[in-house]
Amino acid sequence: MNYYNEIKNELINNEVYKKVKDYSKNRNDLMTYYNVGKLLSEAGKHYGEGIIKKYSVRQPMN
Repeated sequence: MNYYNEIKNELINNEVYKKVKDYSKNRNDLMTYYNVGKLLSEAGKHYGEGIIKKYSVRQPMN
């Protein structure tokens, strides 16, 4: 068994896993904020109906 190569592969696999996990998290954040922006844009179209004012007085989520 070549311990050097095994250790190297473990460390590389860990780095690859972290990069994929970070990419997935960032992609999810991007999609969430995109969808929120899209919904706000849609809500803005109904401004005359008072929807923005109604949402602005709601309590923030924790």
